[in-house]
Amino acid sequence: MTLPLSPSHIREGGHMVDFHGYILPVRFSTILEESRFVREQSGIFDISHMGHFVIRGRDAQGWVDRLVTSNLERVPSGKALYGHLLTESGGVIDDVMAYHFGRERVDLVVNASNRSVDGQWIREHLPAEASFLDLSADHVGIALQGPGASGVLAKILPDVLDMKRRETRLLNLGASGEFLVARTGYTGEDGWEFFVPSGAGVPFYEELLASGKKTGNLLPCGLGARDLLRLEMGYPLYGQELTTELSPFDAGLDFVVSRSKGDFVGKTAVLGQDGLPVIHDGHPALGGFVLKEKGIPRTGCLVENASGIPVGRVTSGGYSPRVGGGFGLAYMERSFLADFRKGEPGFVRIHGNAIPVLFRKTPFVSTALSEVAS
Repeated sequence: MTLPLSPSHIREGGHMVDFHGYILPVRFSTILEESRFVREQSGIFDISHMGHFVIRGRDAQGWVDRLVTSNLERVPSGKALYGHLLTESGGVIDDVMAYHFGRERVDLVVNASNRSVDGQWIREHLPAEASFLDLSADHVGIALQGPGASGVLAKILPDVLDMKRRETRLLNLGASGEFLVARTGYTGEDGWEFFVPSGAGVPFYEELLASGKKTGNLLPCGLGARDLLRLEMGYPLYGQELTTELSPFDAGLDFVVSRSKGDFVGKTAVLGQDGLPVIHDGHPALGGFVLKEKGIPRTGCLVENASGIPVGRVTSGGYSPRVGGGFGLAYMERSFLADFRKGEPGFVRIHGNAIPVLFRKTPFVSTALSEVAS
């Protein structure tokens, strides 16, 4: 599917690829250059492939709260919340962002690969009186990320510069339609995300890009940089770190599951009667690692113990000068991961070679936002 910003990407020299059925730029210059620019200045991403749903009704907040693992009832109006949708057996259907706009409206942004599945699942679990609107087909999604993002926005949309982290607003811009604006992102840097009707979204993107070009502090960035930036932060990606076979606790995302809220789909599968996480026998756990020698780990590479026995598999891997070389995330047997954390040797097999690795906590790099969060 060709998205509304494609002509701009082609004009800017974007290398276009098929991503879950959507034609998007994987890079414009190089992945490393775009990633560096976002960390040091700012980058702009096309996220129009993400799904955008609007749930309305007299108790939209409560209805959505019963679908997600995090506690939406405790979130004040005008705040964004990260959460998971679970199967009845506790596996992750998707990870989502919920934008709460009062008792009667909640917007959900979901992953591109799950748009249709999520939409159907959500509708099946909402009461008949709920209004469900899918805005995905006619929107433009834009992520403006990096320490220089506010400087770019100051010339275009200065009214949102006072927004706090995870604050979200609906801007009614008359004939241009409704802008959903959130101070959120997937890079670990400060920034904003926008979901805008296509007719207004294309000129808005062009205006942001032109403004950044004039000052030299903005680059268009592709999927490759977005993936590397999220991996440097240890953020999970659905289909790799998150699947319907594993729970949020297997992925180390304990904070996503509220232990104090009421019932939600999958609760009895992930929380015991004592409110503690349910860890299933045989389920692996997610951990981070860095290579001690040259190499680039990729999804599917085996993790081995000192005896050469496979004890896990890489879910996401890459190369980053900021991390110090090759690095990644892997699901590993829990007993091995416990020893690995204490310094026991581990190896990742790359092109037939067993490369020694060290355990590393996430995030792999430090940013202004990660320092605040810690």
